[in-house]
Amino acid sequence: MLEDKYAYLTLSLLYMLAWLVVYVKNPWKKGMVKVCAIGGLMGVVAEVWYFYDYWRPPTLFGVGIVGIEDFIIGFAMFGVGGYIHSSFTKREIDFDYQTPAKNRDFFYLWLIGCLSLTFFTFVVKIHSGYTTFLTFLALSIYIWIQRPDLIGISLISGGAVMLITLVIYYITFQILFPHFWDTYGMLDDTYMGATVVGIPLSEILWHSSWGMLCSMFRGYRNGVYFKDSPR
Repeated sequence: MLEDKYAYLTLSLLYMLAWLVVYVKNPWKKGMVKVCAIGGLMGVVAEVWYFYDYWRPPTLFGVGIVGIEDFIIGFAMFGVGGYIHSSFTKREIDFDYQTPAKNRDFFYLWLIGCLSLTFFTFVVKIHSGYTTFLTFLALSIYIWIQRPDLIGISLISGGAVMLITLVIYYITFQILFPHFWDTYGMLDDTYMGATVVGIPLSEILWHSSWGMLCSMFRGYRNGVYFKDSPR
């Protein structure tokens, strides 16, 4: 039986396996690694919100302490969510139609997301599980309105990430560490604590909504459009 301190690391490494599959199939490997490095840093920063009321996972450094696991899972999730569509579909970039990059708008969206999580979690005292899901969903809808052509990519990616999450979480938290969420989670007083095949609803919604949002970053920020799917 593995010690609890390896639970989060196990989860992170399983996500890295999914990342590796996406990376091998992805035609933009260099760009993917750069984006994932930023994702790793965001994975560390995110614990500012989640240690507050979501969970206090054991890491190699101790319980409720930021660890290398946060960087690994952030790195992996930016890659899986952001590139799974381009890795497993045959849709090509339409180089004949491209709009100016929206780096400033993209930065504003990132800033709004962070402010939303901070305000509603710490000031309004809404559980960060609700706040995160609704923030990701709201930002996704905003991008859908701006770029309706990305809706399909967004929904497909969100569904794919959800399926990957179900497999990884089942292995980690039903087979290897079945007591994890009862011991280290902080979801008992929320509807998000309800489980699906033993997996917290909050985690399913978090990862699927993240996949929906993250999959549109490249197209939205860079003004990239895709050709219609080949028949």
